[in-house]
This record gives sequence, C-alpha cells and structure tokens, in this order.
Amino acid sequence: MTVKFNVKLSSEDMYRFNMYHAYTSMQGILSLVMGIFVIVVIALSENLHDIRHALPYLLIALIFLLYVPLTLRIRSKRQIHMSDALKDVLHFEMREDGIAVTTDHETEEAVLPWNMIYKAVTTKHNLLIYSNRVNAYIIPKAQATEELPQIYAMLRQHCKDYRLHIKGDK
Repeated sequence: MTVKFNVKLSSEDMYRFNMYHAYTSMQGILSLVMGIFVIVVIALSENLHDIRHALPYLLIALIFLLYVPLTLRIRSKRQIHMSDALKDVLHFEMREDGIAVTTDHETEEAVLPWNMIYKAVTTKHNLLIYSNRVNAYIIPKAQATEELPQIYAMLRQHCKDYRLHIKGDK
C-alpha cells in the first residue's frame, strides 16, 4: 500500500506545532505553573491588594504566561518565511520503506524509515510524525482528510504501539 498526499504549511500550522511542543515540555509547563503561582500569590497576599504593590508581580505573571506564546508566534512566521522547503508544497508518499518527502524545488527525496519514527501524535489540528524528540513532519489534518484513515493504518502497521499517540482516530 502507498499513500500520497500534499501539504502546504502555513505559519499557523507551524505555530500550533511549536505550541504543542513547548507546552508538552518542562519549559512550557513550568512557565504556566510559575505564572499561575504569581497570580495566586497576588490574590492571597494582603500587601498586594493595592495595585501599586501588585503591578510588578502582575508584570512578572504576564511575562511567564505570554512570553512563550508570543515568541513562538514570531518564530513560526520566521521559520516559514526563511525556509525554502517550508514555503513549498510538501509531497508525502508513505510506502513500505518509510515516509518520503519531496518539494517542488528539490529533486532529492528525504526518506524517514519506519523504524526511525520516534513517535506519531495527533492534536486537534495536526498529525505530527517525529523523527526525534524535537523534529517532526507536520501534517495538517484539514489538508489530508481523505487520506487520514490510510495514514493511520500505515502508521499502525509499521510502528510499535508505544510510539503511536493517535487518539480518537480509528
């Protein structure tokens, strides 16, 4: 069986990937916890009910809560803008030897063998196929709607169950 589909990544697709990746890591979780902790301290402290005393703490909370999403938004736009490969349409072909990806401007295909897939994860908008802990092929579900059942079948056929985090999809 072979499954072919094309993907055109947007900065929003990249942003969703970066947000997922950040907030499933220690950095993202810690920034949320610290931001919420500072807000709780403000709410519980008698000395901080005056806005003049609370303002520095509110700024710290905003930095913890907004810094990561804002920097990821900027980084996502820059990643799409600066990468010739990401500007192109990505042509995926899932076949017996792995997942091959080409672009309109590159003649050589990149092949990710099935046994080198670190994990595959579904989010609300994307299927993420990781080649290691950091890098992943981003497949927006809306762009591969018809092929998704075949893609999931290929992943289940070729990858060990513990590498698959495909929820709600049959």
